[in-house]
Amino acid sequence: MTNDLPIRFLPQQLPKIYAMLKAGVLSSNSLTRPSKLPAMPVRKDDHISPASDELIDAYSEWTGAPAARYRDTVPAHFCSHWAMPLLAELGRLAPYNLTTLLNQGVHMVMHQPIPRGMPMTLEGQLVEVKEVGNRLRIHMRIEASIEGLGRCLDIDSYAAVLLGPRDKNTTSERVEPAFEATGSWSVDAKDGLRFAFLTGDFNPIHTVPAVGRRTATGSCILHGFGQLAKTWETLLNAGWDIQELDIRWVKPLPMPSGEVSVDVSPSIDADGQHALRVVSDHGMHLVGRFAGTKAAGAQAAGSAS
Repeated sequence: MTNDLPIRFLPQQLPKIYAMLKAGVLSSNSLTRPSKLPAMPVRKDDHISPASDELIDAYSEWTGAPAARYRDTVPAHFCSHWAMPLLAELGRLAPYNLTTLLNQGVHMVMHQPIPRGMPMTLEGQLVEVKEVGNRLRIHMRIEASIEGLGRCLDIDSYAAVLLGPRDKNTTSERVEPAFEATGSWSVDAKDGLRFAFLTGDFNPIHTVPAVGRRTATGSCILHGFGQLAKTWETLLNAGWDIQELDIRWVKPLPMPSGEVSVDVSPSIDADGQHALRVVSDHGMHLVGRFAGTKAAGAQAAGSAS
């Protein structure tokens, strides 16, 4: 992708921007947000029109995917575009101010490729909302289907709202498997805006330098789903396929960044999955695991910028 910002896609993002803004405004005001939790699980459905081929191509290029990979399909991680309005609608059913919501992790199961040019039906659920220590933990689920083809993708999204000061000791010791670098990627100072124009997520912490300078990193940070998308494509570029992925975000990535390494454990765990981590000079940003196999003879990929 060139250094230009893909501003031309802004009109396609307006419905998502409106949905996200509406959810944020309603949840931030005690008069308009719910006064108590509903009986769960709560179900909400949505019907999604297909994104334009030009938008999918530009998004895929930004992630580091070769042009031929998604000629007829949509990347699974493009759910950062089409799933977020429904997740926002589900999240605002909780009686809390969701403008402070933090994405913590996501679990994705791929059943079949998502074809281009076909509308999707989304079946969403607010599964659970519970207080754990100083946090409110929110679990939401979306099942995406294509009429006549069946279910394509399941997404379990986990988020949190801070109810008090951050815990100082939230990490626990664990035995790390051996990792091998499988590829890398990097971002520049404008990649938060690029991702926003491609997906509709204009959260100021990712896109407005004046807001970013007030964060602990001193700069705007890359969207969590931006990290996921580039990591996903780095794995595919190295010869891996992905049927299931379960990750959590552990540390913001400031922009610009140097090389961000995608590391995979050669061994598998008891569930047959490989451990995954994403690290840079700033620390570890993403951890998790995935189910997949590596093509015979595939070598570690180069960097994807």
